[in-house]
Amino acid sequence: MNSHMEPRQAEQFDDDEISLVELATTLGEEKKLVFGLPFVVGIVAIVVSLFLTPIFTAKTTLLPPQNSGGGGAAAALASLGGLAGLAGISTGGTTADTVIAMLQSRSAKDQIIDQFNLVEYYEAELRGDVYGTLDNAVRVTSDKKSGLITVEVDDKDPELAAKMANAYYEVLKSLMTRVAVTEAQQRRQFFEDQFAKAKEELSNAEVKLKETQERTGLVELKSQAEVTIEAVARLRAEIAQREVQLSAMRTFATPENSDYRRVVAELNGLRAELKKLDKGGTGGELGLVSAGNLPEQGLEYVRALREVKYQEAVFEIMAKQFELAKVDEAKDGGNVQQLDVATVPERKSKPKRALIVVLSVLASGFLAVLLAFVRAAMRKAAADENSQQGFQALKKAWSFKR
Repeated sequence: MNSHMEPRQAEQFDDDEISLVELATTLGEEKKLVFGLPFVVGIVAIVVSLFLTPIFTAKTTLLPPQNSGGGGAAAALASLGGLAGLAGISTGGTTADTVIAMLQSRSAKDQIIDQFNLVEYYEAELRGDVYGTLDNAVRVTSDKKSGLITVEVDDKDPELAAKMANAYYEVLKSLMTRVAVTEAQQRRQFFEDQFAKAKEELSNAEVKLKETQERTGLVELKSQAEVTIEAVARLRAEIAQREVQLSAMRTFATPENSDYRRVVAELNGLRAELKKLDKGGTGGELGLVSAGNLPEQGLEYVRALREVKYQEAVFEIMAKQFELAKVDEAKDGGNVQQLDVATVPERKSKPKRALIVVLSVLASGFLAVLLAFVRAAMRKAAADENSQQGFQALKKAWSFKR
């Protein structure tokens, strides 16, 4: 059996050897084409690359405000602006995606265009044309691990590229400050209104208490009763605050939300504590100063005092929130940091002449080899009568003359 296979293997080896020899022979016959075409294309590529305008790239690295948490609920709450502080949830920092969107916004582009007079510099007829040119010249990317933002600017003028890259940092700061101040103004205005309302209601309650004192002749209660009234008033104020929180949170959170459930639990706890002080359901302060121990005038005084204590607690809460809102408004919202300032690049970033030449030579070399085999196949077919008829049929099929 082996004696029969050995001749076949030898014959197959000879065929492979002949095929390789034929290929090498074909390339040898077309050596002028195989070596000449890449050489010519390489020379042309060198000449063309020398006439291409050199482009310089300036780069700056930015650190956006760090996200302090808040998740989906906090992000949704951020859109509520003035209610964010009242709802008791941190809105977190600005994400890298938001910063990139701001850098690529039309507002940012307009500031850059106006600052560097790019309509004239790019010789554009319309401002809209400059937007497209700027999109091609500027790249804004982020590192998902570090969160750093990179702004790269390409231009034939290295100094202009560096100035534009650094200008994006200043533009970003101004945009972030504008957004932050707008939200802080809304928050401050909300608490300012609530503070003014609480102040007015407290004043009315104090006037009513004074009138009650003058009418009944009562000046003060026993210290134990007054402590109870103050405790009830404080609880009622905190309950009112939690109810407002829930009202705000219902616009973006579901009952399954962790922050929503936390506020509900706090509210239920406060109501349970108030219920403990409320003996007989006639008001917590009457647990120690009951209706049976006071005449009607005493009850009227207790109710008036209770309202004053309640309004004082509400007033104190709103005053604190109002002061915090004013501090937030005064802060600089554009707290993005520039880690690496863009410097004037000393070397061009493109065109990469060596890469252009190498790729051109490789592509033309592949094409030359392909043409060499095509020409060899055509010569071989020309010597064969059947192949000649096939070529004639192919030529006729592709001819536009009928």
